[in-house]
Amino acid sequence: MRVGQVLLARLLVVLVGFWLLWALPISGETLQPAACLECHKTSHADKAHADHGIGCAQCHGNVTDGQVKHAGALDALPPEKMCGQCHADLTRTQRAGVHKASMCESCHGAVHEDFKRSDYSACRGCHREQATALAASVHGTGQKTAGCADCHGDLHDPRLKGDSLSPMSKVLQISTCGECHNTPSVRAYSTGVHGQGLLKSGLVVAPACVDCHGAHDIARVKDKASKVSRQNVVGTCARCHAFIGSRWKASTHGQKWAAELVSGIAGPDATAPAAPAIAGASLRSHSPKEWVIPRVAPVCTTCHQGHATFDPMVYGNHLRMADTCGECHPTQSESYRDSFHGKATRLGLAAAATCADCHTPHGMLPADDPRSSVSAANLAATCGNCHRPINASFLEFAPHMDPRKLSRGRTVHYVWLFMTILLVSTLAFFALHTALWLQRAVVALARHELHRPARVGEVWIRRFRPLHMWIHLSIIVTFLVLASTGLPLKFSGAGWPRWFEAIFGGLGPARFIHRTAGVLTFGYGIVYLVYLFREVGLRRRTELLWGWTSMVPSAKDLEDLLANLRWFLYLGPPPKLDRWAYWEKFDFFAVFWGVPVIGLSGLALWAPLWFTRIAPGWALNVAYLIHSDEALLATGFIFFFHLFHTHLRPEAFPLDTVMFLGGMPLSRFKDERPIEHQRLVKAGLLDKLLMPQPAERAIRRARRFGYTALGLALILAGFLLVVGLRTILR
Repeated sequence: MRVGQVLLARLLVVLVGFWLLWALPISGETLQPAACLECHKTSHADKAHADHGIGCAQCHGNVTDGQVKHAGALDALPPEKMCGQCHADLTRTQRAGVHKASMCESCHGAVHEDFKRSDYSACRGCHREQATALAASVHGTGQKTAGCADCHGDLHDPRLKGDSLSPMSKVLQISTCGECHNTPSVRAYSTGVHGQGLLKSGLVVAPACVDCHGAHDIARVKDKASKVSRQNVVGTCARCHAFIGSRWKASTHGQKWAAELVSGIAGPDATAPAAPAIAGASLRSHSPKEWVIPRVAPVCTTCHQGHATFDPMVYGNHLRMADTCGECHPTQSESYRDSFHGKATRLGLAAAATCADCHTPHGMLPADDPRSSVSAANLAATCGNCHRPINASFLEFAPHMDPRKLSRGRTVHYVWLFMTILLVSTLAFFALHTALWLQRAVVALARHELHRPARVGEVWIRRFRPLHMWIHLSIIVTFLVLASTGLPLKFSGAGWPRWFEAIFGGLGPARFIHRTAGVLTFGYGIVYLVYLFREVGLRRRTELLWGWTSMVPSAKDLEDLLANLRWFLYLGPPPKLDRWAYWEKFDFFAVFWGVPVIGLSGLALWAPLWFTRIAPGWALNVAYLIHSDEALLATGFIFFFHLFHTHLRPEAFPLDTVMFLGGMPLSRFKDERPIEHQRLVKAGLLDKLLMPQPAERAIRRARRFGYTALGLALILAGFLLVVGLRTILR
């Protein structure tokens, strides 16, 4: 009986539940829009909610009796609580963020109006000033606009820029802006000094995007309103670099820029027709007629770029300064690049002076301004930063000397003219001489007119003493070292000099090696002079000064030259040579002349302060000119002509070992030096000079050394040829 009562009670509960399920939809019909609009004619559910099946009842769930009017019960729930039924995560975030005092409808519109997604127009209600600036900026008017959420992220929980997790914080704004501005110049910011300071060193004082470009009022760079335009970038940079900014404004560049602003000259395409009259300064240089007036005055970003701003004193950045300054001052840049300082900076010598070292980086003024670092009153202090102890004569040295112009100095100009004529005439004559010889020797080889190779076991004749051989070996080694360390400096603008400097460990070690080789050159020169004094002065061998064994030119040399030219042109037989050929005497005197000329001028450049104690400062310009051009003449002659005369002509190709072994086969000696052979036979001296054929080991050793030296010389000759062709084609 009791069990039956329990079952009956449960059945009644189930029946009541079914009735409620059936009855509630009937009363709920009054909460659907059609029913609600009978009273609430102006209210409706927006399409976004209706598409998801959300009607009145889902938000107004406190209305349970559809038959009885509910008075003001509908106003009991605030909008964020109604929205929170479905958007709990968003409302929770919004209530905890900086917008916690705002209602949902503040951004998305009234509850019964059409739902609208938030954009910066919705933010205008509270952030009117920022929204107005954004609407007029490049982000508001450009082809691709940017709204508040694009920069500030989720607007339910926007973070202030002081928050390290904010998309516009110092660090994160780099990637935030980079999502749209992903260009090489913008990416370069992270490797510049500003980006490294912020991203690597954590210096929050380092500028990020908005510090330079602004926050909401960003304008295009060429727009006058832009914070980084030519008109405003100085003030923008000066907010952090105040001292530099004030110093720059007092400089020639700064005063010209200020004059442009006053006269209305602005923009990267503006042209300054003449130098504006600036009180307290002049735009003249040492040579007013050659001064190049820039189209517009340079500003911060002209020299330091915009995003790729680097510390000028690290990674050798300052070494490229002459190229930057040369964009406006090509004359000064060219003359600087022709000087030692300019060439050394190209090869990475950090200690070499750049434009800023002499003219200061931001306070540059013309030389006739008494405040200038290169004025007569301040020049000693400026040069004394690197050269001590300074003397008055040293200050006469012209760092921007152009020897091609007579107005820059008569002595230097005439020395340059003489060296140029000597260089061109010598190289031109022997170029023609070599070309004629080469074609005639090829024909002679084809006609079997040349001497036959030496036979195994053939008797040799000694041509040089051991002293002569060692001096010549010293000449080869020191000359190649001097050429390998000197030519890269002379032609520093080409690409290949860096390879040689890398081999020597940089220009610093290369200079030491170059000077060491120079001292050794003086050494073998002194040894030869001592030998000559002993032979002529003590042993009375006057034939070394005049006679058939002398290197002094004679009438026979002119006869041999003319005979050789006739042979080149198929007009006669080749000349019959004596002890020395005319081209060998030229080789000798090239060294005899070159060692003191190149050596003494090199010593002057090595010790300029000592040299200017006994000579005027312009003599350093002369020494530099002579050292450079005479070295080029020597290397050009040796590489292109001496190597041909000695090793590369068909008679001796591929290598003549006579200087390495001291002698040559007797049969070859008879063919090449018939007059000397007859003279030795008549005098009975031939037998004393005969020698056995050198051992095979000595021959191999001589060839290894000879091929190594010849290979290096040909490599340098190839580089010289490329530079020469480029110079001619220009």
